[in-house]
Amino acid sequence: MKHFQKEFDELLDYWPDEDPSLRDLRLKAFNKFKELGLPNKKWEEWQFTDFSSINKFNFRLSKDSDLPTLPKTIPGRISNSYIIFIVNGHYQPQLSEIPSSVSIAKGLDHFRSNPELYSINNSSNPFLSLNTSMMNSGLPIYIKNNAIIEKPIQVVYLTTNISDELMNHPRFSFNLGENSESTIIEQYIGSTSNSYFVNAVTQVNIEKNAKLNHVRIQEDDQTSHHTAYTYYNLNKSSILNSTSISSGSKLYRHNIKLVLNDEGADATLNGLSLTKHSQHHDQHVIVDHNSDACHSNQLFKYILSDKSSGVFNGRVIVRESTKQTDANQSNKNLLLSPHSLMNANPQLEIYAEDVKCSHGSTTGQIDSEALFYLRSRGISKQKAIELIIGGFAEDILENIKNDDLKTFLSNNIFSWLEGTLKNE
Repeated sequence: MKHFQKEFDELLDYWPDEDPSLRDLRLKAFNKFKELGLPNKKWEEWQFTDFSSINKFNFRLSKDSDLPTLPKTIPGRISNSYIIFIVNGHYQPQLSEIPSSVSIAKGLDHFRSNPELYSINNSSNPFLSLNTSMMNSGLPIYIKNNAIIEKPIQVVYLTTNISDELMNHPRFSFNLGENSESTIIEQYIGSTSNSYFVNAVTQVNIEKNAKLNHVRIQEDDQTSHHTAYTYYNLNKSSILNSTSISSGSKLYRHNIKLVLNDEGADATLNGLSLTKHSQHHDQHVIVDHNSDACHSNQLFKYILSDKSSGVFNGRVIVRESTKQTDANQSNKNLLLSPHSLMNANPQLEIYAEDVKCSHGSTTGQIDSEALFYLRSRGISKQKAIELIIGGFAEDILENIKNDDLKTFLSNNIFSWLEGTLKNE
């Protein structure tokens, strides 16, 4: 905790003329973080993840001097996409490209206009408090009313060539205006030999009749720590298709909260975690049905190899007096090693009567009958296993309609499978 205090004090000294109301918010948030401390296994919603390793590093905030020589090509860039490029916490507008129907606000202007988005209220998530106190990167992005953006907007958040153990606390805000439609890719990539810490908060607001395809890709270096909080707010007849793919970071925790706030909102949440060695991926999902005739569907899958471990904690809440709720939650896990471990806890909280809800979780190994069938058709054992696991993973990509993006993700998944299975 001492090194967080030191970095926070230096942050205040670095920006001595910061807006007083923003500084006051930082102080309150950091005091809340100190009060809470890092989660431990006595905390029910955090009990399967050990965060003590974060305290073993003296992470410092990224500074202007930490901007390296920029790469000639943007890593991970998907064909035919708009780009927003951030390197070691520093936005690179000269290498970014955005359409005219999209605007990027200044952080201070966004804070003054939307103070409610920065309030931590009574949240017990210490990483949200830590991000609010030290937020030092990220962007508020607005998509105008009635804008239909054909190409994906790809946000690449790259950590590379660092000489010290750095940390960044990006704060993203995506706001889709009424009747708009867009695909936003939020991608975290790491390429460095030093450990680092990314603690991201992303707030998404989808206005009436708008549609968002949100794809979150976490490919940080496997020596890193990555914590995240994603908040979705859906208004009347809005649509969300969310897909999250995680294969990076030694320690990964992602809190997702989805609120269906008005009639007819529809959300699909798909997630795939790929872990190996001693990686640990923990996802905690809350879906809050707060209005009538709303639909949500969740499918989260894990593929775990070696001594890696995973956690899925999903909760669906159906509020009192809501009608015609339809909510489905499914978690499926595939263990490639007898040493891998999965903890799953799907939950339903229903306070209304006019509902259609289901939930379930399964964990197992590769189907021996399916493997035998493929081998009896002359397919090698290695290839048969790849096909079975690949088929298991591909379901997650079902709602992605952009061919370039779908091909990119599919190739990444199969590259991970090939590399992992060779070492099994």
